[in-house]
Amino acid sequence: MRRVVYDSLKCTACRTCEIQCSVSHSRSGELLAALFESPPPLPRLAVAWTPGVNVPVKCAHCETAPCLLGCPVGAIRRDRPTDAVLVDDTRCIGCFSCVLVCPYGAIRLSFDRKRVHKCDGCVDRLAEGREPACSASCPTGALAFREVEDVAREKTAATAAREAAALRRGSELEGGVPSPMETILRMREEMTRG
Repeated sequence: MRRVVYDSLKCTACRTCEIQCSVSHSRSGELLAALFESPPPLPRLAVAWTPGVNVPVKCAHCETAPCLLGCPVGAIRRDRPTDAVLVDDTRCIGCFSCVLVCPYGAIRLSFDRKRVHKCDGCVDRLAEGREPACSASCPTGALAFREVEDVAREKTAATAAREAAALRRGSELEGGVPSPMETILRMREEMTRG
């Protein structure tokens, strides 16, 4: 399953993702024309800044989506082909229950502040075989449209490499006496060599 994933260490807060999201959801689909649309198109994600880290905050399309469960009129539904959680703004009554229950703060008020809007996973772009606007436009690769399993595998490998490096540094500080964990790691290395 492919999802938009982010690496906050790569995010420079350039906000290209926000701009492209707005343009992608505009009536014209063109940057210059979108600037003059009324109401103006709004991004469905936001780059939040905290000291030292920028985080692109967008809908996670949760399996058990609190917004979907909390909507009293059924204005939020799951699109089964893409697994995206979508808002039907024609049914939204502006109670903002979804805003209150979203654990990410990913649901925002519309321009007239009477309804809500959120990331729709770019279901229209996916249907055309294109990737979501935010990840397609990210110049640093902080947002990427990838297989979740690949991301998990890479994180597991990175964690293992960090742990092994920490164990090696720890044994160097102990005066060269190998720790039990380092002994196990050496045995594994020797076993893999044959």
